[in-house]
Amino acid sequence: MTNRLLAATAGLVAAVALALAPVAAADAHDYLVSSDPAADATVTAPLSAMTLTFNDRVLDLSGKGSTNLLTVTGPDSGTRHFETGCATVADTALTAPVALGGAGRYTVTYQIVSADGHTVSSSYAFTYQPPAGATAAAGSEGSPCGATGSTEAGSSPGAGGSSAGATPPATAAASTAQPTTPASTGTDLGLVIGIAIGIVVLAVIGVAIVLLTSRRRPPAAPGAPEDPAGTD
Repeated sequence: MTNRLLAATAGLVAAVALALAPVAAADAHDYLVSSDPAADATVTAPLSAMTLTFNDRVLDLSGKGSTNLLTVTGPDSGTRHFETGCATVADTALTAPVALGGAGRYTVTYQIVSADGHTVSSSYAFTYQPPAGATAAAGSEGSPCGATGSTEAGSSPGAGGSSAGATPPATAAASTAQPTTPASTGTDLGLVIGIAIGIVVLAVIGVAIVLLTSRRRPPAAPGAPEDPAGTD
């Protein structure tokens, strides 16, 4: 009985591990952990650059930054671009030089190649309230790197333009962890979780059958030799 229970328990643990493995793999894409400026922050000093930091390394497949995009558009419902150069990558950080225009709400849109090779994209917004007398940049109709609008998940990054280095801003809203969820890259996580639950349920049923079968075995007759397998 004891050996069968141990075997059933071990089988259940193995089934759960196998069921959860695809879920962990499906959730392996990079995700945003902090940004400067932060989402929904109010920035009261001119910015010279903005930086997004991810949980894992960002891949630069071209070597020139053209496989990753970082755009800043606004203000409010405006679509003018205020990034002044292409984004550059340094391990987990994506940085782009910027020069903001007038006061209002700006939208930050990014597209990166995550450490697992998949494309991840999303966006967030922050508010700019410049001090009196601050110079407002005119912005441009399109991005210096070729992006003409919001980046969609899975779309191809803009090409062209040379990578421009950026100096982190000395005065800006503090970075905070962002609850940004990576955009879907084609993996149906719901299906994977459903399969995992099915495997676990089958494993539990198997354990129940083993336990019920063991309990229904008739007791050994007096004087009968012991079960060599030691199952009783």
